[in-house]
Amino acid sequence: MSADEIVCRQFAELATDYLEGAMPDETLELVEEHLAMCDWCRDYLHQIRATARAVAAEPEAGEPDPAPAALDELMAAFRATTKGQGTP
Repeated sequence: MSADEIVCRQFAELATDYLEGAMPDETLELVEEHLAMCDWCRDYLHQIRATARAVAAEPEAGEPDPAPAALDELMAAFRATTKGQGTP
């Protein structure tokens, strides 16, 4: 792998940063180039977004809307899993 490209494993580790807009412009450019060519990573990104929307839209019975805290926890869980700190 060269320093001027992103591979799928790297994208999986960077996906939450990408969704949160928390990466340097040079990395963002490499990630977007990878997404333009990789169906698997586009699907993975879509799954993360869909899961985050579903969690935000479905409060438990009798509970207030979980939006900010639940989304933060979900993104942390995705981050931990992709960096080998959680269970897949």
